Amino acid sequence: MNNTILLIEDKTSLSDTLKTLLELHEYNVLLAENGEDGVRQARQSLPQLVISDIYMPVMNGYELLDIFRKDQLLRNIPVLMLTAKTGIDEVNRAMKNGAAGYVTKPFLFRNLHATIRKILL
Repeated sequence: MNNTILLIEDKTSLSDTLKTLLELHEYNVLLAENGEDGVRQARQSLPQLVISDIYMPVMNGYELLDIFRKDQLLRNIPVLMLTAKTGIDEVNRAMKNGAAGYVTKPFLFRNLHATIRKILL
């Protein structure tokens, strides 16, 4: 496959686990600990997909979506939200702000992977 995925997650244990699982499925995975670092890395590497938490330090996922939507270089990169927030208002807000998908924690990796494959088609 060799698609590059940028994973923006402030919990190191989760990001390390997801990185390992995604690499087993032949994705190149870049890691960022917050939205600000994620935007910087996305501009440098232009990944095929960004997976981002919503609530994290420095810059949250909604601010990240806003930057991606307005930035000529980043606007065509899909952003999948991966969050513990399960409320319909959160889902609607993320999708309204340009998210390509929304997966809630806890999740089964196979479900996340199916969503990733669908977005990358």
